[in-house]
Amino acid sequence: MTAIRFHARYARRVPDPIFGESHSMERHVLLCPVRVIPEGLSFDPNARTPNINRAVYKKVRSSLLDDCPSPGTFHLKNKGITIVAQRVKKINDNELDVYFDEGHGIVDGGHTYDLIVKTRASQELPEKQFVKVEILTGLSASLIPEVAGGLNTSVQVQDMSLLDLGDAFEWIKDELRDEPYFQRIAWSENDPGEFDARDLLSMLTCFDVVTYPKDGAIHPVIAYEKKAEVIKRFKADFETNSGEAFKRLRPILKDILRLHDIIGLGFKAKHTESGGRGGALKIVDHRERKPFDFLFIGQQDHHRLQDGALYPLLAAFRWMVEQDANGAFKWKGGFQAVQKSWDNVGAKLAAMTYEKALEVGRNADAIGKSRPHWAALFQTVGFADLMQAQAKG
Repeated sequence: MTAIRFHARYARRVPDPIFGESHSMERHVLLCPVRVIPEGLSFDPNARTPNINRAVYKKVRSSLLDDCPSPGTFHLKNKGITIVAQRVKKINDNELDVYFDEGHGIVDGGHTYDLIVKTRASQELPEKQFVKVEILTGLSASLIPEVAGGLNTSVQVQDMSLLDLGDAFEWIKDELRDEPYFQRIAWSENDPGEFDARDLLSMLTCFDVVTYPKDGAIHPVIAYEKKAEVIKRFKADFETNSGEAFKRLRPILKDILRLHDIIGLGFKAKHTESGGRGGALKIVDHRERKPFDFLFIGQQDHHRLQDGALYPLLAAFRWMVEQDANGAFKWKGGFQAVQKSWDNVGAKLAAMTYEKALEVGRNADAIGKSRPHWAALFQTVGFADLMQAQAKG
């Protein structure tokens, strides 16, 4: 655990109205002088890597340096920095020690933080310039990626809405229009739905054997880790190539969605099959009253595997994808072969996922970002398929 001291002109502590009593969840709101914002804060939970070279941050830098009509207003124009931490200890009215565990750090406002620290290194910042810092404590490991994703979706959602306006998703809609779950997919920021176009594109990315060849050198970790990058690639493909790279996945689109739910629903049983205890798993969400909907297979259950653990498992079956003579993707042996592969090797994959969970403190987000884990699961599916083919002679 690491402690970092913050200096604040004002600091207030607010218990969470829902989870304050049950989980000791709190929100600490600080107004900190930009001159003394501490360095070394981790970006681990953040959904996007800071890039302050974008044109929009020229205006933000001007505001930070008071090179604007209204000096001293940076804290009013900027939404600030949001941090997840283990706990906060008040030293005095203006000093607080913030304690961080692994996986804690900045969940939103990474660009603002990076801008302040890098600008301060090259020139003196105004003395009367402040930034709002919010520190969230008491969050469970499984909730952190949800909070980070929710706070960081603005650019993704805007791009998604613009792509929908430009009919970029029409081929996906055409493929799924007759499915019972079609109305429960959101295509733009104002649409309701349990899944949205970004989720579908991320699942498709897991099976792109052209961008991520089956030699296993690289794996589609961005499908979980950086959905903004998935949207960016889809947008570039649509604008330069009429979306042909993603359209290659159309023949297996419905099956990919089905496989997503088959694994998400079936993991707990596979974990038990592998010798694991059937009790609560921290990487498996549990809801007693209202069961989870598995839209793509039309089932419900009270347990659901978290995305960080699910996506590497899903992408492992990229091994079962090949291209036809026209370049379109298809399943090696048909989708029945994929389902059979999950039946045969799923328990082994579940055991590997559980072992990784123990290694990273049962943190599904850390599982989803572990490149060695993605590689190991993929190799396991591949090895099992090769052994089966050899057995058939």
